[in-house]
Amino acid sequence: MSFFSEVEKTIERTFRKWTERAFGPAQSDELLLVHRAILEEIESKIQVVQRGQRLFPYNCLRVRLVSPEADRRALFQAAFAQERRLENDIRDNLEGADCKIPAGFAVDVETAEEGPKGFAIEYEIREEPAPLPAPEPAPALVAAPARLVVARGKAAQETYTLEKSRTNLGRMQELTDSRQHIVRRNDVVFEEEGDEANATVSRAHAHIRFNAPSGEYRICDDESEYGTRIFRDGRSIEVPAGNRRGERLRAGDEIYLGRACLRFEQPSQ
Repeated sequence: MSFFSEVEKTIERTFRKWTERAFGPAQSDELLLVHRAILEEIESKIQVVQRGQRLFPYNCLRVRLVSPEADRRALFQAAFAQERRLENDIRDNLEGADCKIPAGFAVDVETAEEGPKGFAIEYEIREEPAPLPAPEPAPALVAAPARLVVARGKAAQETYTLEKSRTNLGRMQELTDSRQHIVRRNDVVFEEEGDEANATVSRAHAHIRFNAPSGEYRICDDESEYGTRIFRDGRSIEVPAGNRRGERLRAGDEIYLGRACLRFEQPSQ
C-alpha cells in the first residue's frame, strides 16, 4: 500500500463504521472498495519536490461514479457527497502524508449512467479569482496561542504551544510502516519508555485542530486503544473515537489520553 497506509487504514475504519450503520454491511463492503480505489488513484498524483517536500498539484477534482442503476447512483451520492465526506477523507489523507494542499482545494462528486469504468477522476488547476480591493482593516490584537501542560505522564516537554492548524498527540515522535516510511509525526510526544500512564497513550492517539477564524480548538480521538476524554467542571466527557468533528476545548480542560493527562490553557480572547 501507500507510504501513509496507516493513515488510510484509520480513514477506512471510520468510513466502514459509518457506511455499515447507514447502509448495512453488504453495501458497506462494496462502497469501501470504491472508496479505497479513489484514494489510491489520487495518492499516485502526489509529487515530491525539493528537500523531500510533498505537494498535490491540483486544486479541483471531479469524481464521477458510474452505474446504470438509479438506486446505486443515489447510494453513491449519499455515501460520498453527503457532508462532503469524500473531500474530507481526501484532505485527511493528504495531510497525513505531510502533503501541501493547494489553496481553494475542492472535490465535486457526480454520478453518470454510462462510462468506461466504475469511476473516473478529472484533475484541474483553477486559478483563484483576484480579490477585490478591501479597505484597510483596523489593527487587531492577535491572541496568543493556546498551550498544553503535561499534568500526568512523561513527555518530551513539560509544555507545548499549539501553533499549528493540526497538532498530533501520541507516543513516540515518528511512526513508520513496514517499509520504514514515516506515516505520522507527533507534536506532543509521550516517551516510549515512560511510566504506567504513558503505556495507555497510543502511538497515534489523538489530534487537536485549530480554526483560525473562530479561534476554536477541537480534539479528535484517532481510534486510540484506551480512549480520550475531557474532565470539565466535575464531569467527564468522552471524545468519540474516529469522529472527525471531535469535541471543543475550553480553558482549564483536563485532557486524558488513557491515564496520561494534559491541561489545556487558552488566553482570554
